[in-house]
Amino acid sequence: MKFLTLFVLLLLSAASVRAAEPVAERTRFRAAYDAALAGRPTATGLARGLEQYPLYAYLDYLALKPRLSSLPVAQVEAFLAGEQHTYLGHRLRAEWLRQLGQLHQWPLLVRFAAKTTDPSLGCLVLRARMETGQLRAVTPEVEALWLLGRSQNPACDPVFEHLRQIGALSEDLVLRRVWLALGENRDQLANFLLRRFTTGPGTLDATLKQLAAQPAQVLQLPGLRTDTPRTRAAIGLGLIMLAGKDPARTQALWRDARGRYRFKEREAGVILRAIALGAVNRQHPERRAMLANVPASGVDATLERMRIREALQARDWVRLEAWTAEPAVTPTNVLRWRYWHARALVEQGKAADATTAFRAVAGERDYYGFLASDALKTDYSLGHRAVAPTAEEVARIGANPGVARAREFYRLGLRTQAHQEWQWLITNLPKRDVEVAAHLAHDWGWFDRSIIALGAVQSYDDLELRFPLLFEGEVRAAAKRRGLAPALVYSIIRGESAFVTDARSVAGALGLMQLLPGTAEETARHLGTAWRGTGDLLSPAKNIMLGSEYLRRVMRQFGGSFPLAAAAYNAGPGRVKSWLPGSGCVPADIWVELIPFMETEGYVRRALFYAAIYEHRMGESMTPLSSRLADLTRAGATGNC
Repeated sequence: MKFLTLFVLLLLSAASVRAAEPVAERTRFRAAYDAALAGRPTATGLARGLEQYPLYAYLDYLALKPRLSSLPVAQVEAFLAGEQHTYLGHRLRAEWLRQLGQLHQWPLLVRFAAKTTDPSLGCLVLRARMETGQLRAVTPEVEALWLLGRSQNPACDPVFEHLRQIGALSEDLVLRRVWLALGENRDQLANFLLRRFTTGPGTLDATLKQLAAQPAQVLQLPGLRTDTPRTRAAIGLGLIMLAGKDPARTQALWRDARGRYRFKEREAGVILRAIALGAVNRQHPERRAMLANVPASGVDATLERMRIREALQARDWVRLEAWTAEPAVTPTNVLRWRYWHARALVEQGKAADATTAFRAVAGERDYYGFLASDALKTDYSLGHRAVAPTAEEVARIGANPGVARAREFYRLGLRTQAHQEWQWLITNLPKRDVEVAAHLAHDWGWFDRSIIALGAVQSYDDLELRFPLLFEGEVRAAAKRRGLAPALVYSIIRGESAFVTDARSVAGALGLMQLLPGTAEETARHLGTAWRGTGDLLSPAKNIMLGSEYLRRVMRQFGGSFPLAAAAYNAGPGRVKSWLPGSGCVPADIWVELIPFMETEGYVRRALFYAAIYEHRMGESMTPLSSRLADLTRAGATGNC
């Protein structure tokens, strides 16, 4: 009875929302909003009577924004107080602070500063504190902006220069940033930091000029003979400059350097990582040994991926087992790491250990989890758990100003503004509130924002929200006509557009299945169907028809292989042909891992995973990933290795 009551309450809540659609107010607001954007005086009159409409504050904002430099402080302060904890309040505050900075009104800027993740604004606030005599040391805010391995926003330059001049930036802090820059292979930034921010006896200007011209002479330069933290940083700079060009010589120089200088473990990790990646890029014969030499302090997601790829290319199962024996350093690689550890054990005949290792992955609802389940011949772990908000949660989150504003902008077709409000929400609300907001967005038909919101807070268990069965009639009809499993069509739609019917890519691809107009026109001609231009691709039925036909054609081109077709859909058939083995065949899970483009590799893994989920959602028998990942021959057909 309790669940029936809740269901009725939710239905009544949804019905009341539909009944209360502010159609007239939307029309009037849009006229006032357009007038305000254009700076027309008619905006004020058009805004009268809209005070209770969710987007009314935008009309106030647009009236205030052009006059920020001349408005009384109290008027801006009143708006900020009324819009506390909203995207619009955050936006006006940022614009006002920048205006105050241009006018050099530093005391006011300090007074109204707020916590921000925007580096340019953060540095402007620090500059205001500097100009008012309040910045005499390195604060946690300064340190967070300083300790970055890439160039910081130019707005930070006056602050850093001030701290340099008063001697507040210690050499230790400077060198920490130098090593961060070297860890990201930004040798020019490291060079600049050493020249500009290290002072006193032993200044490195002349030495650094020599080093830039001849990095291979790094251990012979007179200015680098004394073992100091600054000297070690300069030597690290020289070695990393050389590593990409000549990793073998760099490694020989490093062996000499580590015997003469007391490098810290993290410094050694940075240098050895650069040598290893340089060796991989140069395809040096000793690259795998160089990868093995990198200590834990130098391992990141890139290096972990390179280790797996290099071991798989060589079928070096012993080394792969050793590399994956310890936990992955980076969270994004955890399941990949565990799966390939189990595979390495299998290839070495360690069946019992492999079974234990596969079990540690098989419980995950993931590409690697499904492959591990296939290895164990067990069912996939799906674990659907609905967000299932209560009526109180629906009412509370629905009344949130940001949620209401995002919804109204979406209804008005103003997607950019809707996305801005939505992004602010999912960044600032607690996880449960974001889940409820995602549920509401799904009910509005804003499916991609619902999916994105759940991903942003790592809420993966509501399969109905994350994998909606939209346009099911069109998908089933198109798939049947093309001889495709409907789940494969859904997989491409989910990966390409997340069900945005008018999605447009930077490359010009359009619609649900993200077809390029040229491809769509040629496909329509092949089918003998009418082509009226790019507008056809914004029709879900037409887009699905043409997209499913293109998918069928690339699958046929690659011997019916969905993984190869998915790769071709993303990167183009020509590239995929060049990635196929020159002779014989390769196990397809290895082939996917070795796809040269990271984007395409991830795309293929997701396509296979999504296809399995959609089979489950449609009540169909789930095709094991291992069946779709048949061994690949040069022609792209299935075969036995």
